[in-house]
Amino acid sequence: MLKSYKDDMVATRRHLHRRPEEGWTEFETTYFVWSYLKQLGLPVTIGKANINTAEVLGRDERLVADAMKRAASHGVPEDFLKATGGYTGCVAVLETGRAGPVTAFRSDMDCVIVRETDDPEHLPNKLGFASERPGLMHACGHDGHTAVGLEVARWAVEHKDSLCGTLKFIYQPAEEGCRGARAMAAAGIVDDVDYFISGHVGGVAKLGEIGVMDGGFLASTKFDVDIAGTPAHAGNAPQLGHSALMAACAASMMLTGIPRSGDGETRVSVGTLSAGEGRNVVPAHARLQMEV
Repeated sequence: MLKSYKDDMVATRRHLHRRPEEGWTEFETTYFVWSYLKQLGLPVTIGKANINTAEVLGRDERLVADAMKRAASHGVPEDFLKATGGYTGCVAVLETGRAGPVTAFRSDMDCVIVRETDDPEHLPNKLGFASERPGLMHACGHDGHTAVGLEVARWAVEHKDSLCGTLKFIYQPAEEGCRGARAMAAAGIVDDVDYFISGHVGGVAKLGEIGVMDGGFLASTKFDVDIAGTPAHAGNAPQLGHSALMAACAASMMLTGIPRSGDGETRVSVGTLSAGEGRNVVPAHARLQMEV
């Protein structure tokens, strides 16, 4: 039986690894998860039913529309896509019929915007499950998280008679950038939860290790910082300009000037800096994406 769970997890992870989807566009993944949970006999709510749309952050309607078309072309039924209301993620509930706490198990589903290597020694390339979508990859392990989360649900269904209380299985969109959790929590789906269990591969736990902690792991606050300067022709009159790029560089240097270590309690990270309009123009705009 344990081998069956492991085999399913491996197969699911590899399937999802081939079809990575960035935050709020995980329609193929949501359909795969929904189908698996329905086969287990669980009631499942999808998309907008689990989302407080007023609390949604960082969702691009154009990317969502493109993703729905892509999902349809890859076999996701139109009626399912319509039922999502344009939002991803799903929640399943297992009622054991016995008194007890409400326990939630949460898995995230989105990928990161990273191109997967073409190194022939890279395991997904060697075994044939590398990303089919250039520029997108499950480099943060959410394919593994979802695979584990589905097998937890399967185990619970198969051991229902030895459990008590209510179990909720949450498959969250848009974890990257701390976007999806806020909108799902605001919808009330965890208001009755007594115990909340989540997980992440890697980090402080090495291969073959499991770490258990009770809070604070990778808790973060995200900032997008926009800087406005004054444009000028870099050749004719650079003295008339104020460079947003230089201001952004100075801010980045100072923000990261205090050394941070993985052994400490806090981190400060400037992850991206984009600026400028052209090589011969004093940059008028800059943006930092950072977190604490």
